Amino acid sequence: MKTDKISRWLILGANIGVVLGLLLVALQIRQEAELTKMQLFSDHTNARKEWAQAMMGDSPMSVVAKSIERPKDLSLEELLIMDHYFISALNELRRLELLRNLGLDTGTYIEGFHHFYFGSNFAQTWYQAYGAEGELEAVDAKVSGVDKEWIVDFFNRVLSNVDDDSGQKLARDHKTSD
Repeated sequence: MKTDKISRWLILGANIGVVLGLLLVALQIRQEAELTKMQLFSDHTNARKEWAQAMMGDSPMSVVAKSIERPKDLSLEELLIMDHYFISALNELRRLELLRNLGLDTGTYIEGFHHFYFGSNFAQTWYQAYGAEGELEAVDAKVSGVDKEWIVDFFNRVLSNVDDDSGQKLARDHKTSD
């Protein structure tokens, strides 16, 4: 009789162990499925970003500067470059927010990122016309809340603190007088 009771308890313990093991396997499968979805999303946004960057050409910064200084003078080609520039930035923000939601520390990078891409009148106007449809709430809140004068004010602050005689040269450019 005693061995019968012990046997039943052992069977009960084994069954509980099997159930707990199955729950653990189910949890691991669920986590793997979530990680796979996140990886696919990250790969998708990265591919879109790379495509948009390829469409911008080798050196889009002159077009970016023109969009800040003289946006109405942008040609259709330059407008298309800027479109891809902003889409690339949005894709990067989406990816960073996703990584943040997964628990990775991307906060410092995200906090300054949107200012440099969307801190101009043209950028904010583009974003409003874009409609922000399907954007993450966090991305929309950050981008639409950026001051339209941020980038110009930023560089004005930098320039106002630079001494008149602050130009610097590389060591190879210094001439020594013997």
